[in-house]
Amino acid sequence: MIPNAGHFVLFIRHGERAPLPPDEPFGDVDLTPSGYAEVARLAAKLRGRIHWTAASPFLRCRATAKGLGYEPEEDTRLGRHGPWVVDADAAGREFASRGTEGVVRTQVAGAPLRGIRGAEDAVPLLLSAGLERAHLGSGVCVSHDAVLMPAMAWLFGADAVDEWLAPLGGFAVEVRAGGPVAVWRDRERRC
Repeated sequence: MIPNAGHFVLFIRHGERAPLPPDEPFGDVDLTPSGYAEVARLAAKLRGRIHWTAASPFLRCRATAKGLGYEPEEDTRLGRHGPWVVDADAAGREFASRGTEGVVRTQVAGAPLRGIRGAEDAVPLLLSAGLERAHLGSGVCVSHDAVLMPAMAWLFGADAVDEWLAPLGGFAVEVRAGGPVAVWRDRERRC
């Protein structure tokens, strides 16, 4: 996922988090000790290659970004409420009735949901969180599975998210002479 050379922005899921309280599905929990160790390993791989981090306001995202060596700039395009939510109440009802996985799988299938933007509007908003900072050098945007997975499906095809996105999983946007290009495994798409 990390480009071998050049200027890039990584869009990643936070590190492994503590369990969410059953009565609070959108709880603000910290990373696990294993999550902090995973972030430290990623930070070692990125050392000297990144110059900034941005994160969803949730603790697990901020902790991941900070663990990469930079105090993150909080950005609501990365979470709470992220690029997808137009109407928080309507979207909240969708999440309550379908669960996070149900909402994400519905988005991946391209079906509309109440209170949630379509991918053609949401994905450019998500990408702008990193591309607006690209003049600072390479960096990392830390977000959530429910934010990144529908974007990855739209950018790279639904089979890009056959499996649930693992902690620290995600994709890169390479800043090239002809413009930014989203990259995941062997797939590319101009942004």
